[in-house]
Parts: sequence; structure tokens; C-alpha cells
Amino acid sequence: MSVTEKDVRKVSHLARIRVDDSEIAGVRDDLNEILGFVEQLDEVDCTQIDDSLQYAASLHERQDIVIACNPAVMSNASEKECNMFVVPKVVG
Repeated sequence: MSVTEKDVRKVSHLARIRVDDSEIAGVRDDLNEILGFVEQLDEVDCTQIDDSLQYAASLHERQDIVIACNPAVMSNASEKECNMFVVPKVVG
């Protein structure tokens, strides 16, 4: 797989990263090098490795218990409503 200049422009647009025209070739080369490293993972023989799900069975799940909020914690909130932190919207 090879990344083109068109791909670099599209990815930079989606990532909201400004890439100048003079930087396109360098970014393209860097992305191609990264993808080359990822392609090397296909060469690794994983047939002797046990399924990773064995670790999920040993994970401890804690109970989801609602507890009262510590008033000292809420006193540090710059903005709160109904005993909850008010934070700026981060998803558009």
C-alpha cells in the first residue's frame, strides 16, 4: 500500500491538521514508512500464541455502586449543576 499526496491531503483534512504544500512530500514519505512497519506485523508467526481472551477471564470486575459525592471535591468545581460538574461540550 502506498500513500499518495491526495491521501495526505484527505487525512490532514480529517485530522484537522494544516499541512503546507511544501510539507506534503515529507508527510507522504513518513506515512509510507509507518505503513511499512505495520505491514511487517503480517510476517510475525502468531500460530503458537494463545488466544488473548484467556486474560479476560482473569480480570476482576468491581461492583458499580453509586456513592455520595464528597462535598470537598464539588467545592473545587468552577461550575456545577444538580451536584454535577459542568464541562464544555467537546463533541460537535
